[in-house]
Amino acid sequence: MATTLKFLALVILLNIIRYAYAFLPVEQLATFPMFAVMGENPSYFNADFTTMDWATSFFYNFMMWLTCTWVFLLMQAQLKGHIIVRALKVYGLMFLMFASISAIYMNHYSHPKEFYYYSILDALLVFPVVAIATGLMYPVFFKTEKLVTESTK
Repeated sequence: MATTLKFLALVILLNIIRYAYAFLPVEQLATFPMFAVMGENPSYFNADFTTMDWATSFFYNFMMWLTCTWVFLLMQAQLKGHIIVRALKVYGLMFLMFASISAIYMNHYSHPKEFYYYSILDALLVFPVVAIATGLMYPVFFKTEKLVTESTK
C-alpha cells in the first residue's frame, strides 16, 4: 500500500511539474498556435470548456503520465545508464507512442492537421521535462538497491 501511495504521489507531482512548465515561454511556442487552431475551428474543437471538461482533461492527462511513469517503473531496472538517462529512454519511447497516435489521427480525420503538428511539438517539449523530473524524483520516492547496482552502470 505504501508503494502505491508513493507512486501516486510521484505521478501527482509530475503532473504539477507538467502544468507549471506550461506557463514558461518555451512551451507556449507550441500551445499558443495550437489553441489558435482550435479557436479557428469551433466545429472540430470545444473551446468553451466547462468545469467538467477541465476535470476530464486533467484526468486524461493524469492517466497519460501515470502510464508513462508505470512503464518507467517496470523498465528502468533493465536499462543501463544514470537514472535520468533511463528516464529519458523510457519517456522517449512513450513520446514515440504519443506522436504515432497523433499522426494516425491526423491522417484518419479531417481535423486541421496543424493541431496535430503543434500537439506533437508540445509533447516533444514536455516529455523530456517530465522524464528529467522523474529521474530526479524517483530515487527520492523509491530508495531501492536496484538504483545503485548493475542497472546504473
